[in-house]
Amino acid sequence: MTKNNLNIFKNLSLLSYIGIMMIVPIFGAVYLGNLLDQKLGTNHVFMIICILLGVGAGFRNVYTIMIKSMKKKK
Repeated sequence: MTKNNLNIFKNLSLLSYIGIMMIVPIFGAVYLGNLLDQKLGTNHVFMIICILLGVGAGFRNVYTIMIKSMKKKK
């Protein structure tokens, strides 16, 4: 395996890792928000709040991954 192919696989694995770390908190937030709305009888209030928190957590995860990746390349 050449060095170029190895770099391609590393970049693909980083891309899939970023995607997973962005999607999982959002789906978890949707589930938790929907569960809270059903239990408390509210109209999508907690779902909206939890989605915003999930998106923020996803972007924070991506930010930390990118910072670690940039430090490794130096």
